[in-house]
Amino acid sequence: LGELRRAGLVESRRGVGAGWSLARELESMTLLDVYEAVEPGPLFAMHRATPDPECVVGHGIQPAMQSIYEGIEETVRHELARVTLANVLQDVLATPR
Repeated sequence: LGELRRAGLVESRRGVGAGWSLARELESMTLLDVYEAVEPGPLFAMHRATPDPECVVGHGIQPAMQSIYEGIEETVRHELARVTLANVLQDVLATPR
């Protein structure tokens, strides 16, 4: 919740009526807002170890995968940005028990 508060998505109160509440309307918050608050950085990252430049695959794997990862990230971010928390709540409430 701390990350969500720092991102301006929730707020907390102390004392009477203490607890957490949304800081904005559900329609103004997207899944991308939530994701970026709790998982900063790229969705897909290269392996931490540097590949062997003498390896037939290793010398070119990062440049080859980088463009693939960038395309995936762009697509996922676009999809997350188009779904609001109001959309999610609507789907949750519409799901039969």
